[in-house]
Amino acid sequence: MSPNLTFTASDRLYSLHSNANALTVTDQLTARLAQLTALLAMTRGEQGKAFRLMNDQWQDSFMWACGMMAMEVQELFGILSCLEAKSCQESEDKSHQGLST
Repeated sequence: MSPNLTFTASDRLYSLHSNANALTVTDQLTARLAQLTALLAMTRGEQGKAFRLMNDQWQDSFMWACGMMAMEVQELFGILSCLEAKSCQESEDKSHQGLST
């Protein structure tokens, strides 16, 4: 698992803290999904009228922000899977050690 997160516009700006665990990543995922859902709600229905009145550059930047959040969520899901697999592997290793002693 790479500690560097790549969803950003610049390389190596963010990295995963060495003490990050599944709960920490889940909290960030929950926050980002709530934020992304709220932003995307502003692009459709009655709220979408205001979005469509923005100039093209603002609309592009808005959707770029949504895209970056989606990439962060995707990357965090991969990290969460890795953390959970590592945790599961450590539990299995400990249980096997207990059987062999």
